[in-house]
Amino acid sequence: MFSRLLTLLLVGFIATSIAGFALDRPVLMSYVTSGSMRPTLDVGDLFFINPLSKGGVGQIIVFKLNGHWTVHRVYAEVSGGYITKGDNNVATDQKATNPVRMSDVAGTVVTVNGEPVKIPKVGVYIEKIAKYTGKIHNLYVAFALLAAGSLLITAKEKKRKKGKKIVVRYRTLYTIISALTVAVLLIAITSTWSLISFDYASTVAGGQREGWYLPGSSFEENFTVKKTPIPSICVLNAESSRVVLNDTAFVLWNKNKIIKAKVKVPLDTRLYVENINIYRYPYTLPEKVIVEMAKYDPRLPLLAFSAEFASILSLVYLATGSGDEVVFKFRRRFV
Repeated sequence: MFSRLLTLLLVGFIATSIAGFALDRPVLMSYVTSGSMRPTLDVGDLFFINPLSKGGVGQIIVFKLNGHWTVHRVYAEVSGGYITKGDNNVATDQKATNPVRMSDVAGTVVTVNGEPVKIPKVGVYIEKIAKYTGKIHNLYVAFALLAAGSLLITAKEKKRKKGKKIVVRYRTLYTIISALTVAVLLIAITSTWSLISFDYASTVAGGQREGWYLPGSSFEENFTVKKTPIPSICVLNAESSRVVLNDTAFVLWNKNKIIKAKVKVPLDTRLYVENINIYRYPYTLPEKVIVEMAKYDPRLPLLAFSAEFASILSLVYLATGSGDEVVFKFRRRFV
């Protein structure tokens, strides 16, 4: 009974981790990766998140800090958001002029009598598994653990004198294989995404060196979007309004595409860095549909592809027949 409960907890964690991958945010559960919240939360502690709460002064929240999800306590509330601080840190994470916005808060850590509900060391084991797998994507690990957990929950084990056999429902096995297939598809798509960065200086000495420009002037940068082995739809997104691209969405296949970026140099004199995200998607849905979804959120087309592929797998399942059980037999070895 306890092993089944532990398995359900693990499966729940992995499932929410996969959902978090799709949404690019922690969902319901996460774990600590640094000692900034000691002794309240230590490295590896798995904690639970209430996504419906945005927290308040004294509460522990999960929020995005410098592009990374962080779990710290709300130190103060100011106009525009929160000032946060780790219990083990000397200084706060932000200044009053640059608080955590409510839109960057994923939720509040669940507590009982002021103490976080946590399970120690779970995150340590997950990190070890990810490290052991080397270059294999963590999402592969997540789906593998999900598959293993599902088998433990649904499988029936029968022992005999000559050995044992494990009986698994065909539907369960097919669902696991389908989930792994969809995971591979999503990883293959996101592995083609890339980022182009370039820097320049806004200075009154513009023109005296390469990359120096006069404030208020403009210049152009050219870059190449490399061809893809299959027909793909590319969606480009410049992170700054200072950059205007001559083409933000196009079909790419057997030859490279040259893109021009026109940059308006700011009046403030300093160094600037511009980022252009390149998202590539298989041309399996109408171009307009993919482009509109990607412009709203780059992860939305991934959900559409998942649904599309899952529908195909469902038809294959119906065509092959549901079946009752799949039996794995193991012979007992004697030494």
